[in-house]
Amino acid sequence: MERFFKNKTFAIVLSLFAMLLWGSAIPLIKSTYITLNIQMDDTGAKILIAGIRFFLAGLIAFFYLTTLNKEKIILKDINFKFILFLPFIQITVQYIFYYIGVSNTAGVKSAILQASNAFFVVIISRVLMKEEKITLNKVLALVIGTLGIVIVNSKQGSSFSMTLRGEGAVLIATIVNALCTVLVRKHGRSQNPFLLNTVQFILGSIPLLIIGYVMHYSPLIFNVSAILMLVYGGFISATSFTIWTIVLRYHSSGEFGIYKLFVPIFGSLLSIIILGEEFTLRLLIGMVFVIVGSYILNMKKKLGKT
Repeated sequence: MERFFKNKTFAIVLSLFAMLLWGSAIPLIKSTYITLNIQMDDTGAKILIAGIRFFLAGLIAFFYLTTLNKEKIILKDINFKFILFLPFIQITVQYIFYYIGVSNTAGVKSAILQASNAFFVVIISRVLMKEEKITLNKVLALVIGTLGIVIVNSKQGSSFSMTLRGEGAVLIATIVNALCTVLVRKHGRSQNPFLLNTVQFILGSIPLLIIGYVMHYSPLIFNVSAILMLVYGGFISATSFTIWTIVLRYHSSGEFGIYKLFVPIFGSLLSIIILGEEFTLRLLIGMVFVIVGSYILNMKKKLGKT
């Protein structure tokens, strides 16, 4: 398995698959809210659903650990400080801010703010990992790619005011996500990725479950469709996070961070297919920008360094 993940082409393909899974969560979440009869302003119910999703992801990740893991887990090699800290920040903190922010922010603004993730990954990588260099390729790729996301999600007449409970919370969640990407690259490469994800999902989901249960007021309707959606949501998290953790173990977070720009693109395409949303010229142009940005990023330093 290690040999395959070290291959850059294979790592890129798997990264895009992980982004496709994360993108599929966008129409899934919309459908889940409708199926479970969650009110738009019931933030607690949304946090509770997130907790259920990540707890199920932990169970699936544990299945991966027991069936796919080929590495021997040695107790003395486990970085307990990191493996116990990551669930708190990557799952609990990030998704509390995310669900509060999204509940109080227009979808256009949320998508644009989340698209800034790649910028924060490059910046934080440079601060925390001195070996990470900011090249002209990366700068151009991130600018072009993020511009593509802005084009996809922008609408004429959109305002850009910011509040702490709305756009500010989304921005904080985006920064936390970028920080975790770099931390996993820096401290997680020596850790077993299957164990790391199992622990982070289960431990990170517990506060979400407690907070969501206390805060929610919508009567949730759990039928077969809802259960299948929640299980698939757990599969999305377990599989995409596991792939992403292994990829970052062998490759630069600054370089591969741009592939997260594909999440809103895939989410938009799947929303068109699954939810019947409209295909627009803006979406097509945005996709072209993201693809061009990815191509520039993978040009072998032809543009030099800054």
